[in-house]
Amino acid sequence: MNLAVCLLAYAVSLTVLGPTLLSRATRAGAAPRWGIGVWLAVMGSVLVAAVVAVALFLSQTVASWGRIGSVLTGCVAGLGLIARGGYGHLVQAGVLAVAAMSTLAVIMLGARAALALHRMRRGSHDHVHAVRVATGHIPRGPGGTFVIDSDRRGVYCLAGRPHTIVITRAALDVLDDAQLAAVLAHERAHLRGRHHQILAFTRALSTLLPRVRLFTQGAGDVARLLEMRADDVAARRHSPDIVVDALLALSLPTPTPTFTPAAALSAAGLAVTQRVERLLFPPNGITARTALITATGTALLGPVFTIALMIAQPGMTCI
Repeated sequence: MNLAVCLLAYAVSLTVLGPTLLSRATRAGAAPRWGIGVWLAVMGSVLVAAVVAVALFLSQTVASWGRIGSVLTGCVAGLGLIARGGYGHLVQAGVLAVAAMSTLAVIMLGARAALALHRMRRGSHDHVHAVRVATGHIPRGPGGTFVIDSDRRGVYCLAGRPHTIVITRAALDVLDDAQLAAVLAHERAHLRGRHHQILAFTRALSTLLPRVRLFTQGAGDVARLLEMRADDVAARRHSPDIVVDALLALSLPTPTPTFTPAAALSAAGLAVTQRVERLLFPPNGITARTALITATGTALLGPVFTIALMIAQPGMTCI
């Protein structure tokens, strides 16, 4: 059971340390793909550690039916505490109730996550269907895109079978050929990179656990890094200046704001000012990567070393 306690300690440590360290390390966006991977690794580590800890706690509690006192004594002793007294049926029932409620909570969170992902996917599917109906199911826009009549500027992609890129008439009016090509390259980078799946995962976590800063801040930072990653792909195929011009053309103040559905990924939908500054004045890659490596090591390995030092003390163990 001490292993479950150590896993929970690891998850809590990552939850507390992760947001600040990773946000600082990925703020400049020097290596967006790496930053995305680190955020997902930390989120995944917390989830896996928590689920495994609950599973171990439940399995060991059930296996120890009738001798719950000795199990609790070992668990508490593993944390440096001293368990005293006899544990009767009341304690046994209480521990089993906690284990059952923890398991039920995990199952409910999993079900809610699946429901949230289903709703996101359904919303995307419904919007794609509406766009195709409105355009006669024929992509008449440049590059196989669907053009819809709207006075709001918008270029966005929706995942599906097949994928769909939508351009509003107002956006076509303000983009020249080079800018339009850069924007389409940006949207295709989202689709090829399966960014919609990453975004759905992080949004589901932030919706299910809105009080956990690791997931709420992580969802926002990952979304920003996904846009920066797509910017880099578009800038390599065209040029940073053209991408900047396209972003500004789509995001400059107008009587009608930029349009982006909730399930879509849009070139001008998030952190435009920061992305423009990044394209015009690229951050120092070596410095940013060094900071990212340091933050990654601290976030992922720091709790491990701390727990190792704890269990190295006499009488403490995670086995």
